[in-house]
Amino acid sequence: MSTPQMPGPQRDERQRAMIEADREDLMQVLALRFGAVPESVQTRIAICNNSETLERWILVAANVPEWGAFLNDLDAGPNAFKMVGASYEPNPTESGTSSAPHGAPGPEKSEAPSEAQKEE
Repeated sequence: MSTPQMPGPQRDERQRAMIEADREDLMQVLALRFGAVPESVQTRIAICNNSETLERWILVAANVPEWGAFLNDLDAGPNAFKMVGASYEPNPTESGTSSAPHGAPGPEKSEAPSEAQKEE
């Protein structure tokens, strides 16, 4: 049994609404994680009409530890499909890098000494 297909105009309108929702979701994730989103990035997001690309950018924005890593992925183009490695870990444990925008408070540092500090 097949599911009925929506007529062309209704399907197109639904797809446009989903793409717009993805754009809004991406902007929200970026703003929450990194603060103000530069106009150039807002423009790139606004002109993207590919739902798969927008969904990927949402995942990247939610997982990269810093703004620069998101920008690198934004520039990687549509052939970028793997999200592996340290640049996609939102809470790096060893590097001490912060995903907070410049000037914003970063993660709390542990008071416990590291193994290397204990041996000194």
